[in-house]
Amino acid sequence: MKKVLLIGADGMLGGELKERLEKVYDVTGTTLATLDICDKEAVDAKIKEVNPYFIINCAAYTNVDGCEVNYDLANRVNGLAVENIATSAKAVGATFIHISTDYVFAGNLDIEKVYTENMEPAPVSSYGKTKLLGEQNASKAEKYYILRTAWLYGIRGKNFVKTMLKLSKENNEIKVVSDQHGSPTSTTTLCKIIEQIMEKEPEYGVYHSTCEGFTTWYEFTRKIFEFANIETKVIPITSAEYKEMYPQSSDRPFNSMLSKEKLHKVGIYPTEYELALKEYLKEELK
Repeated sequence: MKKVLLIGADGMLGGELKERLEKVYDVTGTTLATLDICDKEAVDAKIKEVNPYFIINCAAYTNVDGCEVNYDLANRVNGLAVENIATSAKAVGATFIHISTDYVFAGNLDIEKVYTENMEPAPVSSYGKTKLLGEQNASKAEKYYILRTAWLYGIRGKNFVKTMLKLSKENNEIKVVSDQHGSPTSTTTLCKIIEQIMEKEPEYGVYHSTCEGFTTWYEFTRKIFEFANIETKVIPITSAEYKEMYPQSSDRPFNSMLSKEKLHKVGIYPTEYELALKEYLKEELK
């Protein structure tokens, strides 16, 4: 049974991934309380102690607006700490799987096009900049997979779907941005992608890892309400109108559409976003 060190095992993604992987692997999970990834000596010691085949990093500072205010913290967790994990992974010969984001791109690509793995990153937000540093550091492991995901939601954490369900109970109508495009991705879908990467061990590198299909936040909200039999009215607004309503919020990418062709080439086909949403809502609305 291969050993896995799962960092961030109590988060929205890590919690679900741990449950799934424990059926097949010998999993050691760490949390913020049990391992400070910013502490190089602690990371070294933990990785030597476990001596894993795979190291999976699900730990991150993902509050996009918070990253603007707490840049140093975001940079330590999302960027600098990843080097600690990568160099220790290399020292024990482990394969490093690191979770990244669509925010490493500027998000201003023509809406007729999608981002591929070989396109040059150009982050505009603090979150994107710190995550790009994390990618650069992750590659120092030599045996590595960087999985870029987007619009992630899951049973365990705060997320867009839960927020919309909550708002629908409090309002007759809600306004949602209609000019930002991407692939809503369930943690279950991302877990399945990670499991297949571990099973197949394709060529090392970056893989875009989201659900199949593209939509907008507005259309996604309409789908959530349709599948959950909610009658709250959804009103489309532009990003500019949203910014007027919430001036403190940082700018979001207009285009977060990531190509899955590279995954397809290694025989991995993620779930369609509508199907993934239906499966999620079955659990969420129990």
